[in-house]
Amino acid sequence: MVFKSEGMRREIVQNMRGGKGQVEIVHLVEKDLLANEARLFAKLTLKPGTSIGPHTHENEFEIFFVLSGKGIFYDNGKPVEIEANDICLTMSGETHSVENNSNEDLVLLAVIILLPKN
Repeated sequence: MVFKSEGMRREIVQNMRGGKGQVEIVHLVEKDLLANEARLFAKLTLKPGTSIGPHTHENEFEIFFVLSGKGIFYDNGKPVEIEANDICLTMSGETHSVENNSNEDLVLLAVIILLPKN
């Protein structure tokens, strides 16, 4: 199966999770194809000055892979500088946010994986 870029669903989210500015989301694989084991596989683009506000993941975990750019990842409130090829992992029950404090786009590959229900 091949998904062409021009056919991928794109959305703009204003003030995502209480953050600043607009985040562009390109859904690389739609949720219904993720076999109820994940709910997001997407590319996120944060323009300079844009952020995703703090939020907690429950019964799931999220992985960011930094494709390009630089920014600050808040890992349970602790700021950590991030750049291309870094991985950010937020486990169930943890809180995170991310901010683009640079003058170039911050582009992330985001995957949210669901934990099995007991």
